[in-house]
Amino acid sequence: MRVHPYLHPLATNPTVDPTPDQAVDPIELAAVRAALGGDLVARVKLGARALRKILRDPNDTRQVFTLFLVTNVRHIPGFLTRFVSEPGGLELLHERPAIDSRSIDFAALARLPADTLGGAFARHLSTRGLSPDVFQAPPGVPPTIAYLAQRMRQSHDIWHVITGYDTTVDDELALLAFSHGQSRMPGPALLAAVGAVRFSRQHPGVIRKVLDGFRRGKAARSMITARWEDLWETSLSEVRERFAIRAAAG
Repeated sequence: MRVHPYLHPLATNPTVDPTPDQAVDPIELAAVRAALGGDLVARVKLGARALRKILRDPNDTRQVFTLFLVTNVRHIPGFLTRFVSEPGGLELLHERPAIDSRSIDFAALARLPADTLGGAFARHLSTRGLSPDVFQAPPGVPPTIAYLAQRMRQSHDIWHVITGYDTTVDDELALLAFSHGQSRMPGPALLAAVGAVRFSRQHPGVIRKVLDGFRRGKAARSMITARWEDLWETSLSEVRERFAIRAAAG
């Protein structure tokens, strides 16, 4: 098991149980039950309701989780197969490192230069008032799948940093399209496409940006099993070069 210098000083175990001791979100639990229950009508209804709420409030992360659970569930076995076949995937599933405030010393990351992955990531969170603890494992699913979801969720803001996409509505949609290009999961593609049409008046050029995001995600080298913990001190330019990514234009 790897031990990193940027572990939280109070962390006694550098891995995290994929079902942490926290209050279970009833909305997400309902989505899990609908996703696993095999009832197509229930999944469609729940997904449609979540999509409507997201389009009213793009910052409603819980509804994004719900939408992705019910739309991605049938694609998880294939994604898991791909995850374990890529370099480092099996090790991640075995060790289950987490990227949250219980596991990572974000104060130490913030002391890194701003042009390193760790320094840029810490600044991205702090300047935007974002918490790394929003992204946890979904409740009520097998541990391997729970960790897989947690890892992808906790990589989201790191992908923001690497791609150069900000947290504005149009950039979030572009990152969703990029994520679909990487993961091939339908949930991000659905939200990116519908969101681009919905917000095209408020954000001129968003459709073009979303299409470009998809192309960028598909063209880049896979990041789904990247061990970010090994790259905190690496310059952003080197990380981008490693994954064949150019920073998004401002």
